[in-house]
Amino acid sequence: IENDVPATARTVYRIGSVTKQFTSVAIMQLVEQGKLSLDDDVTKYVPNAPTHGRRVLVRHLLNHTSGIPSYTDVGPEFGRVIRLDLSKDSLIATVKDDSLQFEPGSHFYYNNTGYFLLGMIIERVTGKPYGDYLRDALFAPNGLTSTVYCSVMPLIKHRAQGYEGRPTGIVNAPYISMDLPYAAGSLCSSVGDLAAWTRLLHSRKLVKDSSLVAMTTPAKLASGRPMQYGFGLFMDTV
Repeated sequence: IENDVPATARTVYRIGSVTKQFTSVAIMQLVEQGKLSLDDDVTKYVPNAPTHGRRVLVRHLLNHTSGIPSYTDVGPEFGRVIRLDLSKDSLIATVKDDSLQFEPGSHFYYNNTGYFLLGMIIERVTGKPYGDYLRDALFAPNGLTSTVYCSVMPLIKHRAQGYEGRPTGIVNAPYISMDLPYAAGSLCSSVGDLAAWTRLLHSRKLVKDSSLVAMTTPAKLASGRPMQYGFGLFMDTV
């Protein structure tokens, strides 16, 4: 806005929690390769995960049924660290003293900590940083040239500035370290790449049919009650 630059189809935006479906696909590909299981205990890969002795599975992270508190819901504490480039362990530590909200698998609570932990699992299994692994496994092979881990410092072609609305008008959005959203919300992409991604996903070119079914089938809670969420995707009717 400050430089009168119009948005185009090539404009690159932070896509926030749409990142979660990319993380989910990466996990499902690793499951298909036999490198991990949906029923693995999270502490197999992240020993210091705040599970409080409960058996939290990879699938619980994918569908927000782990019961682990979300680090974005800790109130003023999150506000104090939002600008800091925290290490992964330090970020997880913000919820380590909070008890689980419920028994794993018994309830649904949308949870950024779960997807943060999934990013850590991807790194432990592949030996690559989350952004590098997604670039090599998902973006580059599929021609997603505008999709990138949206670090603040590197130059990213066609990246849009963020804004927020105030009663006095539009202002520049406040700074947030992109180390915090991480695998829960750190990607940037363009409308063209997201359209291409959606076509690839639903044409079974990213994961097998069985994996896509798991991703798009609302999970059932321990009580048998269905949710509206699969793995990284909400199911709804428009």
